[in-house]
Amino acid sequence: MAAVKARKKIHIETWGCQMNVADSERILQLMTDYTRAQSEHDAQLIVLNTCHIREKAKHKVISRLGRLRKLKRVRRDLKIAVVGCVAQAEGKRLQREVPDIDYVLGPAQIEQLPQLVKEQQQGTALGFATKKIATDTEAGPTLTGQFEISRFINIMQGCNNYCTFCVVPFTRGPERSQPRERILAQAQQLVHSGVREITLLGQNVNSYGQDLYPKGNPFVDLLRDVCAIDGLQRLRYTTSNPHDFTPALSALFAQQPKLGRYVHLPVQSGSDRVLQLMKRKVNVARILAIAAALRAHAADFAISTDVIVGFPGETDEDFEQTLALLAELRCSFVFSFKYSPRNNTPARRFRAQIPEAVKKQRLARLQQLQHNITTALNLAEIGQQRQVLVHYRSRKAGHIYYGRTVHFRPVRLVSEHDIVGQMHAVQITDANATALCGKLL
Repeated sequence: MAAVKARKKIHIETWGCQMNVADSERILQLMTDYTRAQSEHDAQLIVLNTCHIREKAKHKVISRLGRLRKLKRVRRDLKIAVVGCVAQAEGKRLQREVPDIDYVLGPAQIEQLPQLVKEQQQGTALGFATKKIATDTEAGPTLTGQFEISRFINIMQGCNNYCTFCVVPFTRGPERSQPRERILAQAQQLVHSGVREITLLGQNVNSYGQDLYPKGNPFVDLLRDVCAIDGLQRLRYTTSNPHDFTPALSALFAQQPKLGRYVHLPVQSGSDRVLQLMKRKVNVARILAIAAALRAHAADFAISTDVIVGFPGETDEDFEQTLALLAELRCSFVFSFKYSPRNNTPARRFRAQIPEAVKKQRLARLQQLQHNITTALNLAEIGQQRQVLVHYRSRKAGHIYYGRTVHFRPVRLVSEHDIVGQMHAVQITDANATALCGKLL
């Protein structure tokens, strides 16, 4: 009886946003000849899915490649792929500086990875290997998610806004939407398979469909259609730009309970002057108006946001205005970063660059303010009853489960029975700056 040939193994490391997480899961789906490795040490293919938003993220990739280079010298069968935004922006330079890389693909070219691997295997048999950088920009749909009952659907790729600090238009390209019928078919398929929560992904989801459906409000129409799917319990989306957050979108949260009481609304700065330098197409009054409209439907509506400190030209007064905005918005949590100059972006050429020490000090102040706000909001949840969708069970303790409320706050639960995928009424019993603790009712 012939021995069964062992399948090769793939190891994926992911940096950056949920779009990259989705792309990594898509790669696992595409590489049908491979199984998932426990670590890089037992993998024949290592994929680094990279982020280029900040300089620090790129440096992590370079450092990681240096360590993998040593492993490859020992493991002759090991292949390394660099995919994602660093690959798109600096792929040719990476290939020159790190010759151990076998494949380089931008985020819109990951569908080509199986073919590139096959081509190199055939080339190696003839005594040579091929190294290619894919160049097409067609985006394919991605179905993925961190937990079995929660999945992502990429509804669009790219961005047309060209904020002066952002490399996304240069690494992900212009906005390209997936047809509504395809997205709905994917969502129905996922719910039929047992998924209870779907998150729609895009660099700027609010502008979904403007390239395909120029009339009406295609993003609101899409959300309404997905909410109508029987069996779906929650629908979320990320990320958005406040400048195209429409009144119809705000009203939809009151009409569709499946959307919950949470939205991520990146403000980046609380200074109108800085927002203008960033070319954000929005001002502080508009941001506050959106928050007020959402909280008119539900006073406890939760908002999270992104903030950049130390943008070129940001004065002490500008920074104080950012702190004032956060104090007024009272976000449930904030993703905050020091400004990082990126190639190809106008802000890199601005003269009034902020010293690193000043950026560090401002970031510390902002994060302390937000820590206090998040802690206070979480502590205020104690005693409240919330509907919690349970996402997963702890690997370390089988009776510990984790889920999220309608406000997207994480909750720790205890149950003797398997409750993954179920919606439960929960009494919040304790809280800290990180999460809530609850008791099943």
